[in-house]
Amino acid sequence: MDVADNTVALVTKHCGLQLELYQKCVTGNPANWDIKCITQKRALAKCSEDNVPIIKHVKEMCDPFIKEYDACVMKNQEDPSICLEPLKRLFHCTEEHGKLPPSGPPRASSSAESKEGDKPTATSYGYRGGAQ
Repeated sequence: MDVADNTVALVTKHCGLQLELYQKCVTGNPANWDIKCITQKRALAKCSEDNVPIIKHVKEMCDPFIKEYDACVMKNQEDPSICLEPLKRLFHCTEEHGKLPPSGPPRASSSAESKEGDKPTATSYGYRGGAQ
């Protein structure tokens, strides 16, 4: 089983109820699911972060790229294809940090062990700045 399959299995195992509620909401609101299902989406995201360590790790490591992509999509709702470059940077980050190290999934570390310098920066993935 690869990392993606294992991640999906863990989310399903630990957050099955939240996943089911989100799926039902999306299916029941095809025209405006992105607005109507925000509560279910947040519940699923929180459960996944709390119970699947690799998800929390990737979200922490790729936070600048997630924010950059989200801001671009919000700014360019009429033409989200404008956001391909931020999406590519986010994809590369998740590919890099979404792989399990030989020692297994990342463990929660204390704040004393965590160093801000360990996080990637937008420039390490080709982002040169600009309006967000």
